[in-house]
Amino acid sequence: MGLNNTDRNALIDIYLERCFNTLRDADTAISFGRWNMAANRIYYSVFYAVSALFIKDGNPIKSHRGAKAVLNKEYVLKGKIDKEDARFFAQLETLRDKADYNVIFEASKEEIMEHRPKVDDFIATIKKMLE
Repeated sequence: MGLNNTDRNALIDIYLERCFNTLRDADTAISFGRWNMAANRIYYSVFYAVSALFIKDGNPIKSHRGAKAVLNKEYVLKGKIDKEDARFFAQLETLRDKADYNVIFEASKEEIMEHRPKVDDFIATIKKMLE
């Protein structure tokens, strides 16, 4: 990615802002019992954090599948991110896909509430890597 440091840092800040705004949207969806919407929002909050990390390190992505591949290749295999974190990211994407595209699927309250604190932990891990 051909960005200078100022532009790169500004873009990272934009992605992090989007991450936290999206996380607030997830919490709003949770408060209304909108579990599919919450699944979508918690995935995207993590996706935006991961995207910020990729921008910092110059790892462009073009798709959600590409994000999983880059996370595994550039971070898990190099020992920068725990394998379980990458697995969690993949689980969130699968949940989001079902919630968004399978009209007979309904995410459960239990599933969302189990994932929600892990999302905070995952984002905190990414934020540390961005410092």
